[in-house]
Amino acid sequence: MLVIFNFSIAKEVTIIGDSLSVGATKYLKSFIPDAYIDAKVGRKFQELGNIIPQLEKDGKLKDIVVLELGTNGDFEIEEALNYVDYLLNKGKKVILVNVKVPRWWQDIVNRKLYIINKLRPQTLLLDWYYISNTVCQMQNINCFREDGYHLTDEGSYIFSYYIYSAISVIRNGEN
Repeated sequence: MLVIFNFSIAKEVTIIGDSLSVGATKYLKSFIPDAYIDAKVGRKFQELGNIIPQLEKDGKLKDIVVLELGTNGDFEIEEALNYVDYLLNKGKKVILVNVKVPRWWQDIVNRKLYIINKLRPQTLLLDWYYISNTVCQMQNINCFREDGYHLTDEGSYIFSYYIYSAISVIRNGEN
């Protein structure tokens, strides 16, 4: 597959994530070399209250913000909406990435992200749950480690490619 990359988008992207983004950093940087990635193992959605102001203060909160959170637990819709609204009111484009994690909160988190996307249709919801269940299984690719959610090298590549694709959609005004 030939991927044509628009390098101008790279300086416009901030990715805030958890261990999936940590593990995929190599490929995220490959697809989006100048993106600012703020990822931490075990990070929860609730931590955005401290992260967003610090990134903004440091000049690292770019025009497109990818929120790859939810793997580590549930969150309140109202709290998440506050973060999303703050970003949208600052003129940021927001991409929400749902989760595939074999834990009790998976479906709850994905439902909440879907609701947030419906309440804020200017956001883009990247359906990682669907992608990982179709692309990885249909192509017989082992995307996940034994725990069922941390990514293998192949999984990191696919995860990063779809984040890049979502950024391209927003960048090209298709959202």
